[in-house]
Amino acid sequence: MKSVEIKTLNRKYKVLIENNITGGIIYHIKENFSNFNNLIVILNDKLYGIYGERINKILCTSFKLNTIIINDGEKYKNIDTLKYIYQQLLKMNIHRNDVILSFGGGVTGDIAGFAAATFNRGIKLIQYPTTIIAQVDSSIGGKTGINFKNTKNIIGCFYQPHLIVTDPELLKTLDENEIINGFGEIIKYGLVFDYQIIDDILNISGNYKNDENRLFKIIENADFENIIYKCIKIKAEIVEKDEFDLNERQFLNFGHTIGHALEKTIGFDNINHGQAVSLGILCALDMSENLGYLKRDFKKDILALYDILKLPKFISKISIKKIMKSLKYDKKFTSSKNRFILLKGLNKPVIYNNLNENIVKNSIINNMLT
Repeated sequence: MKSVEIKTLNRKYKVLIENNITGGIIYHIKENFSNFNNLIVILNDKLYGIYGERINKILCTSFKLNTIIINDGEKYKNIDTLKYIYQQLLKMNIHRNDVILSFGGGVTGDIAGFAAATFNRGIKLIQYPTTIIAQVDSSIGGKTGINFKNTKNIIGCFYQPHLIVTDPELLKTLDENEIINGFGEIIKYGLVFDYQIIDDILNISGNYKNDENRLFKIIENADFENIIYKCIKIKAEIVEKDEFDLNERQFLNFGHTIGHALEKTIGFDNINHGQAVSLGILCALDMSENLGYLKRDFKKDILALYDILKLPKFISKISIKKIMKSLKYDKKFTSSKNRFILLKGLNKPVIYNNLNENIVKNSIINNMLT
């Protein structure tokens, strides 16, 4: 089993990474938590259909188990779902010494984490990510929140989990669209922090180059667990240095500024987060090239990688005005007109404030279907 320890101002906790760790989860919960009465599992209806019976069978033999089932999908990461979770926690008579286990992807992790942070001013929290995005990124570092008025994560807080359990075996139930979604975040880690991650993907995918089912075979490859571990290690080191997203943690937002604007403009039902980020990455590469930070052929190599991973390469034809308007809601802008994470070279991220709007617009237009 691999383990990564994260030390923040508020808490020290571990990320446990192992295939099939779910079978022995009782041991790890008992090792990390004591003197609690209730274990509350929060998961969506889709995952409950896949894993509900197994989770109940494993956990109810050792703990007083409560289950809260929420709707699946980004559009349900809202105040109504949060209210429903609060109502259920009240009915269950949950106290501060109890433990919430968030079992799911980024949506469940964000909203369950926010509920844990705010109910009774803080309940112990286990993040148990089941998607690639959640395992390599969103479950780590304590960002919790909900969407409001079609604006992503505009309400939230920092609340570090007490334990993260990562079981790569759970990824085998993902559909192809969700795998593509996850690769958008992994590419970000490779471009911004460690290109070896991309080399690792290329090495694995080389065995299945012309196989239509290559994405499933990549994540089922034994070496894929090491890619997950590398991403977690990078995120952990950054969170330790910048827990509250004031400095270098912002490098993790590479591709996210335009990505979030696309989600807001197109709608959460019409584009997945990882796919929006992968399109935002292409725009960020164009901006970097236009500023002379990157050589002009750099993006071509990345587009070849997009083909292998079936990542989207073009933004649907939508209003530039609407995208630019959506950019104004980005939480990272503070008093700046805009703020982007760009590359001054491979693995050389930089924060750029008040970028010329024409460069931003042109980067979007350059990646639009004509």
